[in-house]
Amino acid sequence: LTLVTPTVCFGRGGAPSLAAMGEKKTMFGPNDQAAIVVRVALLAVACWLAWDIRLLAVKNYGRVIHEFDPWFNFRATEYLVANGWKKFSTWFDTLVWYPLGRPVGTTIYPGIQVTAAVMYWGVNKLGWEVSLNDVCVFVPAVFGAIATISVYLLASEVSGTPNAGVASALIFSILPAHLMRSVAGGYDNESVAVTAIVMTFFLWTRSLRTPKSWIIFGPLAALSYIYMVAAWGGYTFVLNMGGLLR
Repeated sequence: LTLVTPTVCFGRGGAPSLAAMGEKKTMFGPNDQAAIVVRVALLAVACWLAWDIRLLAVKNYGRVIHEFDPWFNFRATEYLVANGWKKFSTWFDTLVWYPLGRPVGTTIYPGIQVTAAVMYWGVNKLGWEVSLNDVCVFVPAVFGAIATISVYLLASEVSGTPNAGVASALIFSILPAHLMRSVAGGYDNESVAVTAIVMTFFLWTRSLRTPKSWIIFGPLAALSYIYMVAAWGGYTFVLNMGGLLR
């Protein structure tokens, strides 16, 4: 994957632009304070939209988990929190797949359960008493906002302009294709996996920016991909895209 950027940029009247003269850049673009403030404000709006629109079900029906798979995921998370990882990884559930039962530890992608359990333990360690049900209900909305930030980073990196990143984040925050899989209460694998796959693509492309970028961003991309594999069977999409771009 090769990103081609112009080496010389000109402003009005043919004069070299600030970017061409070595203007410092931040993660929000060229170091123009007014532009940065606007971009940060718009990105905050995108994150708020992503969070607020996903809470519609909670506002209307309360903090309940809905659909079939989310209920199983919640039950598996309860078992993980109550019994720990060792028992969870060897858990044989006799109440599902009747009459055979199910070896849960070897037939699921445990990323979402581990994520919710860590969030539950962390929040309660900080002194906030939150039920596991509430944590699982809000996980999709939280990761919807994080995914919006990830899209900003990815679009900014591949396009070379943070303006494209902001526009992409605003669109993605209310994108129906993602929204339908990340509504609060829809505690399913895709709600965290989409965030992981976008972050994996960002870290991967970021590792290719310069010959030495991979030293930091290469291992981070690998860790993000490992997390994505643990969360969803759609990890093959990343492999397929990697094969296309080689």
